[in-house]
Amino acid sequence: MNIKNISKDFDIIEEINYLSTASIGLVPISVIEKAKNFFVELTKGGTITLDEEKEVMVYEGLREEGAKLLDCRSEDIGVFNSVTEVLNVIAWSLDLQEGKLVSTTIEFPSVTYPWIRLSRKEGLNIELVKSQNGLIPLDDLYEAINEHTKVVALSHVEFLTGQKFDLKKLAKITHDVGAILVIDGIQAAGYEPLDVTKWDVDVYIAGSYKWLCAPFGTAIAYISKDLYTNLEPSFVGWRSTEDIWDFDATKIPYAKTARKFEYSTSAYGAKYGFMQSIEYLHKIGIKNIHDYNKKLVNLLLQELTQIPEIEIISPSSRGSIVTFKFKQAKAVNIRDKLRELQRPIELTIRQGMMRISPHFYNTEADIQQYVQNLKQILKEI
Repeated sequence: MNIKNISKDFDIIEEINYLSTASIGLVPISVIEKAKNFFVELTKGGTITLDEEKEVMVYEGLREEGAKLLDCRSEDIGVFNSVTEVLNVIAWSLDLQEGKLVSTTIEFPSVTYPWIRLSRKEGLNIELVKSQNGLIPLDDLYEAINEHTKVVALSHVEFLTGQKFDLKKLAKITHDVGAILVIDGIQAAGYEPLDVTKWDVDVYIAGSYKWLCAPFGTAIAYISKDLYTNLEPSFVGWRSTEDIWDFDATKIPYAKTARKFEYSTSAYGAKYGFMQSIEYLHKIGIKNIHDYNKKLVNLLLQELTQIPEIEIISPSSRGSIVTFKFKQAKAVNIRDKLRELQRPIELTIRQGMMRISPHFYNTEADIQQYVQNLKQILKEI
C-alpha cells in the first residue's frame, strides 16, 4: 500500500485539514466497514453469529497483530478495553506497601491517578518530577529513580509536548534499583517502531483510538513474562483462566500467559476493528509512517521557527507532536478562526498552547495551508 494513495480511505480530509490525531485519530473507511459489518452480524444473530470459535478468533487475532506491532510474543499480550484499565489492573495487582512511584507533573492524568489512589491505601509514596517550561529534565527524572523506587510510570511520548523518552535507558536505570517500568504508549504506537523486548520494559500499553486509527473501546498491553508469572491479578473473571470454557466456579486456574489479566466480556466489534486497523497500518509499514510523519513535523517546525510571535515548546527528541505558545495572542482565539476557513483546520489546545499532530493521512500541502493561514491571522489580530 502506497502511503501517498490512502486519501480514499479518509474522505473527511478533503473537507477538513485534520491535524489533531494526538486527540483522536481518523479511522480508515475500509476498517469502519469491516467493523460495522461485524457488529451488525453479531447483534442480529446471537450465538449463531458469535460462537466460541469466532469469540476466540477476535481476541487471538488481535493478540497476534498486537505482538507484531510491539515486537514480542503473542502470549505476552493482554487484550483490554482501555489504557486506563490496564494501568489500574497492573497497579492494584502489585504489592506496593512501601517505597515510591516515580512519574511526572505533566503526565496525562490516567497515568498517575491509579498510583495516587493506591497510595491512600498502601504506604506508597508518589514522586512527580517537575517540568520546566513543559518539559521533563532527564537528569531530574533519572535522579528520582533510586533504591526506594518500586515503579516508574511514564508515557513513551508525552501528550502535551511530544517529548519522547529513551525507554531502553530508562528501563536499565529502573531495573538497576529493582523497580519495574510501566509505559503508556498511546501517543507513540501507530507511527513509532516498537521493540518492547529489546527495550526491556515491563509493561507497554497501546490504546486504539489515536495513532493506531481504530475504534474506541480497546487496548492491548505487553506484560513481561516475569511479571505475569509472579503477579496475581486483583481483578479476575472468566477470561482469567487457562480454559475459559470450563466454567468451574469453585477455583481459579489462572492462564499461564498475559491473558490472566483479562477478566470480562467486552465490545467484540471494537476489538475486531482494532485488529483490522493494525493490519491496515502494517500494509503501509510503521517505519514508512514514522519517516513520513517526521518529514511533516520537520516541515512544520521549519515554518514555525520563522514566526516571531511563536515560542516552540516541543523538544528535539519528540514524537509526531508539535506544541508551541503565542507570545501575545490567545491560542483558543486563533483556533476558532482556523475552524471558520473554507477548508477548516482542526487542531488541539492544551494548557493554553497550540498542539499540532499530523499523521500519515496528512500532506505537506496541509502543513502549508495551516502555516499560511496562521500567519495571516496573526497579522490581523
